[in-house]
Amino acid sequence: MIKKPLIIYSILFILCACNQTVDPHLAFKQGDYENAFAIWKIRATENDLEAQNALGTHYLLGLGVKKDLNLAKQWYQKAAELGYPDAQRNLGSMYESGYVNNSRDFEKAFIWFYAAHRQGHVHAGDSLKILAATTKLSPNNQMVLREEAQKYIINEILSVSDNDY
Repeated sequence: MIKKPLIIYSILFILCACNQTVDPHLAFKQGDYENAFAIWKIRATENDLEAQNALGTHYLLGLGVKKDLNLAKQWYQKAAELGYPDAQRNLGSMYESGYVNNSRDFEKAFIWFYAAHRQGHVHAGDSLKILAATTKLSPNNQMVLREEAQKYIINEILSVSDNDY
């Protein structure tokens, strides 16, 4: 009978000694970016789209890891191509801002913003409005880009229309 309490105390000691969280959201919120990154990395390699998007953000901003725009784009794109709206908007922002290949690509930005918007991303419609107002993407060009974006729209929200941006 002495073995059970000893095992329980040993486990508690190990857990307290490690003092590391396994929740990447909590680690990130607490400013423990290296631990958050490590947890996200494991999950990302297991095809967790949220984790892939989070790695993109870590690389984009240099949080817990050396800033690397190419790796940020790669991780965002992995999740974006599989239909993750947050990654789609983030990738669109990278193209809009010129973080990919050191040049702004408004057409690719439009595609990713549109895909995120059609899946109900709260801010993607605003991104489309700004892009449409500040660039020379013709209505015909926008129509072609909407068609191209269709392959990335996995969970379309039917109540969202093209007139919402």
